[in-house]
Amino acid sequence: MEGNPKDQERRKFDRLRWRYLIALSAIALTVVVSQVFLQHFISGQQSDSIEINLSGRQRMLSQKISKLSLLIFYAQSQKERISYREELQVALEEWERVFYGLQDGDQELGIKGQNSPPIDSLFQEITPAFLDVMQGAEEMIRQIGEVEDGNVNRFSEPLSLILDREGVFLEGMNQIVANYDLEARSKVFRLKRVEFLLMFLALFIIFVEARFIFWPSALMIKENFRELQKKEKSARKMAIEISALYESLERSYQELVAVEPEEDEYVIFGRCDSEGAILELTDKFRQIMAFEDNAPKKIFTWLEEQGNEAAYLKVIHEKLLHGQSWKGELKLTNEAGDFIWVKMHLIPTLTAAGAVSNFLLVGMDETEAKEAKVRSQEVQKERLEKKLKEQQYRSALILEGQEEERRRISRDMHDGVGQYLTALKYSLDGVYTTKSIPEKKRLETSKELLKNVIKEVRRISFNLAPVALSDYGIVSVLQKFSEEMSKLSKIPVSFENKTGFISRLEPKIENNLYRIAQEAVNNAIKYSEASEIKISLSHSMAYLNLEIKDNGKGFNYEKLKDNGYFSASGHGIFNIKERVNFINGQLTVDTGPERGTAIQVVLPLES
Repeated sequence: MEGNPKDQERRKFDRLRWRYLIALSAIALTVVVSQVFLQHFISGQQSDSIEINLSGRQRMLSQKISKLSLLIFYAQSQKERISYREELQVALEEWERVFYGLQDGDQELGIKGQNSPPIDSLFQEITPAFLDVMQGAEEMIRQIGEVEDGNVNRFSEPLSLILDREGVFLEGMNQIVANYDLEARSKVFRLKRVEFLLMFLALFIIFVEARFIFWPSALMIKENFRELQKKEKSARKMAIEISALYESLERSYQELVAVEPEEDEYVIFGRCDSEGAILELTDKFRQIMAFEDNAPKKIFTWLEEQGNEAAYLKVIHEKLLHGQSWKGELKLTNEAGDFIWVKMHLIPTLTAAGAVSNFLLVGMDETEAKEAKVRSQEVQKERLEKKLKEQQYRSALILEGQEEERRRISRDMHDGVGQYLTALKYSLDGVYTTKSIPEKKRLETSKELLKNVIKEVRRISFNLAPVALSDYGIVSVLQKFSEEMSKLSKIPVSFENKTGFISRLEPKIENNLYRIAQEAVNNAIKYSEASEIKISLSHSMAYLNLEIKDNGKGFNYEKLKDNGYFSASGHGIFNIKERVNFINGQLTVDTGPERGTAIQVVLPLES
């Protein structure tokens, strides 16, 4: 059994989100592992460079010890020997500390002391020579205070020991330095291989994301846009039908007014004398007026009681006395209290001498025709109003559906495509191993393009459904919208907030106000050729006023209304009008050729 389409869409998005999280975690793990490995290698390289430097310095210090020992032996005075002794003692202390630090480690010198077995073996081999040189140098330092001027024979034995063993030490240190250098080069080579491995791993992850995440997401967004376009076409068709319905309603009213129902024939209602006294009434008229024993005595007095003016009746009477007939429509009330519509003819009858002797009352009851006509108008009007309300309701549903679709697409782009692009950016940032300058330039160009794509996705997401609208309200969104449009178009768009209230409006109202401003600004940018566009928001105690004004070329609004809103440039105004009606507002368009356009929306505020 298939589930709700919304639930299916939600499950599809959840699956994409989990794929995205897995892909992002893989990229993050790759970046973290790379950084940990690099930091570890850099730390090791620092220690290796210090060890190589100090190993080379050991050779220099051993040669310095031999040189100072010779200078002490050949010195001409005790004072010179004492100065050389101080230098020898300092060099000997440093030489000894570094020798044991290279083997056991020394934190102050930055040496770890973690040597490989070959280097440890070499240190073991030169240790006896090191101790012999140390012993000879210490003996010379001790003998300086006991030797008198000119008596240098006592330095001969320690000097010979130093000079004999120095060569063995230097040869061993040369091998140690060479091994340190060889091991450092080997570590660099291993690092390169690991870097290439991590780079290929990152590229593989990007390929997998593009194939199984980005591509399906792009197809989904494309399908959503296609559905949105279909719904917009449907909404446009519906709007055309509504416009046609307005025109049909007006024509129907005119046709209903022009309808002449089939009338009955004229019959004689009665007869009265020249003074208006009723001589007789027919059964037909008595039946119409529901007369029994209370029939009127005088026709003009009765008509006056029925609500006709006395002066008007007097004119009719005088006309009849002059031998002229009168024809008119009378609205009467019978004895049962019902309204009766009668077409009445008063026809004078003349004597042989030409004098008026009496009047004939000839008439026709048109009450049923009148009521039928009224009922027909009411039924037709009710039917048309019902259909119009249905169309308006469907139009409102379409608008709400469009907004929901925009919000969904915006959410998919922001939470889906936007996040995937961000993950791709992190992935590209993790690719740092490039050999040639063109590759570096291509990588930087790709990063810059990706950065621009992310900005464009965020802009489109904002235009579809700004998140700030639900969080901060219409004022903040209009400010942000004007800034964004100023950046994207060559026409500066400014926003002035003249309101002081902090109350939030209904989401439906805020959303439609934003769409109205968006539609008006986009129309101005496309068609007005203006140098500036201003959006202002103000309010009074009872009304909120939104105005979008430009100083462009304007247009003939009356001609647009006569031609219909669905000409080449009329859709925007119609969309604005529909949205204003949807929120029970009033729209005013003040424009004309070469005098700009001002679109004003006045919305009643609830008390």
